[in-house]
Amino acid sequence: MQSNSLKKNTKVRREFSAGGVVIKDKREVLLIKNPSNVWTFPKGHIEKGETKEQAAIREVKEETNIDAQIVTYLGEISYFFTWGGVRIHKTVYFFLMKYIAGIPVPSWEVKDARFFPIEKVEGILKYKGDKEIFFKALEKLKLL
Repeated sequence: MQSNSLKKNTKVRREFSAGGVVIKDKREVLLIKNPSNVWTFPKGHIEKGETKEQAAIREVKEETNIDAQIVTYLGEISYFFTWGGVRIHKTVYFFLMKYIAGIPVPSWEVKDARFFPIEKVEGILKYKGDKEIFFKALEKLKLL
């Protein structure tokens, strides 16, 4: 009985984001260093009236200064975290993206942005969900 009342009193907010696994010449992958010093893929909130695809393209550009084009949908990851005393359930939709133009320049939101050789990315990524999305991207690349 107590656990049910705890669940009712625990605030859980849903958040939805979109991001991209940007591949350059099938040899390099774009990563950002987040504020926690972890290398990950560029992503961010889906704004009102925006599609997942539009959000992914916009976030890649905003966070890294890179123009990219969506190739295909890769999948989603979901996770929980706490921010300001609120439990958040976040879902992130990822797209395989092709590099179009630009030099990586990190925005104020991230600490760094750069391309890494594709064979080194698995060892650089820390989060399980990021690795799963990266492996899906590699599978899709084999089909292109």
